[in-house]
Amino acid sequence: MSPAIDVVDLVHAYPGPRGPVEALRGVALAVPPGEFFGLFGPNGAGKTTFIRVLATLVTPAAGAARVAGWDVRRDAARVRAAIGLVFSNEYSFYGRLTGRQNLEFFGALQNLAPRAARRRAAELLAFFGLERAADAPVQSYSTGMRQKLNVARALLHDPAVVFLDEPTKGLDALTAEALRALLRRELVERQGKTILLTTHDLQEMEQLCDRVAILEAGRLRAVGAPAELAREAGRSVVYRLEVAGPADGLAERLARLPGVLAVEPAAVTGPAAVLDLTFEHAPDADLWRLFADLGLRVVRFGPKEEGLVTALKEFSREVPE
Repeated sequence: MSPAIDVVDLVHAYPGPRGPVEALRGVALAVPPGEFFGLFGPNGAGKTTFIRVLATLVTPAAGAARVAGWDVRRDAARVRAAIGLVFSNEYSFYGRLTGRQNLEFFGALQNLAPRAARRRAAELLAFFGLERAADAPVQSYSTGMRQKLNVARALLHDPAVVFLDEPTKGLDALTAEALRALLRRELVERQGKTILLTTHDLQEMEQLCDRVAILEAGRLRAVGAPAELAREAGRSVVYRLEVAGPADGLAERLARLPGVLAVEPAAVTGPAAVLDLTFEHAPDADLWRLFADLGLRVVRFGPKEEGLVTALKEFSREVPE
């Protein structure tokens, strides 16, 4: 099966006051269909240029790139028809028009027939839980509602590949979590779309992405699953566990599980307990069997942010504060 995104020795430079500034220096990677792929790098790393090249907004100086099987130079129109773009802080909606009217208008720009645009707009409004606000002007929408509409617009023409630039920026915790769940469960796992995500939220990247690429000064420093990158950086995999209710003896039981290197309390608030678990490798079914045996209600369990931060410190010269 051909990669959804296939990049070979991509090079691009911008003119600067002291000569050309190299934004991309021989970047090469392949993203298979149906993968949730993360792109991380400090400001100025080349992330925006990389996405602009893949979206046919910038022509690379050298190298090759194909998206959904189409060449970004020779088949620009076909590439644009196969992708969806979601940028943070998007202000291009028409505030006096309703959410439904906006989607139908942008559907027409995507060459959807009027009836198809109306049907697709209704489907997406329902999909993102915006049905009740569908006929309200967008200027009355909350930040979370507007961002959901932003993602819906990118999906109007049912693209195979979606580029997401900080899709949860500015959202409250509950809205952000709900949007992440939709992106991962519905778009990738059920619909098989390929997503390329850029974000400065490292926990979000660990939670969503199958693999992550670290870009620094225009060069690709590393590519792999977040846990793999942490191991390559010489660190074990650290997960944070939060359980509700009594947890007497939990740390001792966890420490005896195969592959668990350390269990450390992170915080205790009333009956809840928060523990940091260091694993030799990703946790397996033994852990969940223990939770079930003890009758624990797990509030949160996932990779701790520091695991990926460690890898980023190792593979790039700069890490966001």
